[in-house]
Amino acid sequence: MEIPLSIAIIGGGPSGLVLARLLEVNGITDYVIFERDQSSTPGPNEQGGTLDLHGDSGQEALKRAGLFHKFSNELARWDAACFRLLDSTGETIANFSDVGNRPEIDRLQLRRLLLDSIPQNKIRWGHGVKSVERRESEGRTVDDNGCLIHFTNGSSATGFRLVVGADGVWSKVRPLLTSAKPEYSGKLYIEGKISHNNPSYSVAHELVGPGNMLVLGDQKTIAVQQLSDGHYRVYFGLVAPEDFYQRKTSIDPDSSEATEAIRTRLESSNEFFANWTPCVKAFVENAEGPFRPWPLYFIDPETVGWERSAASGVTLLGDAAHASTPFVGEGVNCSMYDAVMLTECLVSHCGTNTTLANVEELKLEAALAAYEEDMFARGQDLIRRSDESGRMLFSENAASLTLQMLNGEPEDETVKR
Repeated sequence: MEIPLSIAIIGGGPSGLVLARLLEVNGITDYVIFERDQSSTPGPNEQGGTLDLHGDSGQEALKRAGLFHKFSNELARWDAACFRLLDSTGETIANFSDVGNRPEIDRLQLRRLLLDSIPQNKIRWGHGVKSVERRESEGRTVDDNGCLIHFTNGSSATGFRLVVGADGVWSKVRPLLTSAKPEYSGKLYIEGKISHNNPSYSVAHELVGPGNMLVLGDQKTIAVQQLSDGHYRVYFGLVAPEDFYQRKTSIDPDSSEATEAIRTRLESSNEFFANWTPCVKAFVENAEGPFRPWPLYFIDPETVGWERSAASGVTLLGDAAHASTPFVGEGVNCSMYDAVMLTECLVSHCGTNTTLANVEELKLEAALAAYEEDMFARGQDLIRRSDESGRMLFSENAASLTLQMLNGEPEDETVKR
């Protein structure tokens, strides 16, 4: 007999999928994932880059999910934990052959690993959320937290005990709990690709190898990283207005025209990369499009948090709760660990091999309160550290400050912006 669905997970990214897998492992199977993508096959604008998973967070999540062995032996690029730092003249400031226990995995590989670990009938593809409304108590049953989820495909769903927003920066679940909204950081990346036959591939292979490279200077950055198939992703980091480059998808009819227009601007203007050393500037000249804009947002850490009474049976994971800029490389790790902590709290208060329909509301609310107390603190800390790191990376003297930080030296220079 099919059990009623008591848990709605909004979003099939890493945090939502880790949560689903951990629920499965603990015998809590009355959940469903609502995902906006039409299928598990990624579209042209859904390729993603590479992620480094940290031992005490991302890797710990995979261990608890029973997926670490496959990750470690088949997918993790342990040799990619290397990093080169250059300044805008092309001088190597630092070259670390091993930055610790931080193996890389392509975002798509991680998603596939997680998708394959849960029953496929638990995922509702093509269910992007348009809004979530909270109905008055007289319209509910004892097993219903009052949330009515409206999807962009015109359908709706209700009757859940727990709704978990794992739907990213622009979460549709967040407004039920808090008025906090993402703010533009003032920084953005423009993303391109270096394929094997690209004129800049040999330079990337020499400088970056299997890992990552960061070129810093003059309030700008160029980041290059290798993916599992050997090609490179390149990111041009700028301090610029939010609408500096507005092309949204790789299937826009003018994508080629938009890419070449922004390329010309980046490579010819002294405001951007015109004066950078030729071998580095060549990444701008040769990067393959269509370029993708990536404006960076964050939630004010002072606004991260809410009272448990704000919306019973509702909580958030990852960027939905504590969106941050990516400048300490911990976003996906923190999000995956959110799922670990939420599962741990649910199991501690509600038990294993159970359905939430059979759990007292007081126990469920106690579990959410315990999870959120931990999550709020970690999320606020991540946002603050990411903001501080971003100020350093986009400063005038970024290369020297970053070297000091990597060497664990005290900061004896002023960040010049």
